[in-house]
Amino acid sequence: MRTATTDLIGQTLSVLCVIHCVATPIVLSLAPAMMGVFGNAHPVLLVLVLATAAAAFIPGYRHHRQVAPLLLGLGGVMLLTIGTVVFHADLALDTAFSISGAALMLAAHWKNRTAHRHCHACEANA
Repeated sequence: MRTATTDLIGQTLSVLCVIHCVATPIVLSLAPAMMGVFGNAHPVLLVLVLATAAAAFIPGYRHHRQVAPLLLGLGGVMLLTIGTVVFHADLALDTAFSISGAALMLAAHWKNRTAHRHCHACEANA
């Protein structure tokens, strides 16, 4: 799978994560009984994030050799993992870590796509 495509998927998932994280507290405040449904989604979403990140950042780094997308992605994955694993029972901290992690993932995918495009421009001029 091309890294630009996986970065686009990663950016889309990051935006969806932010929407999920913002909407969940609102929905939960209106329907406390729904906590189990929304709360259990994070481990599944985390697996999707990890798979997408690996599919985007590893080939991306091999292509353009820029470390920034890897570091941003690693930071994002760490924050998402902490929110999901450590603070799963604390809605405020889970949401804060998840939104921060999603924002870092969005930035990481953006930098990866930019580096990928720039690298293709360099190859075309060579």
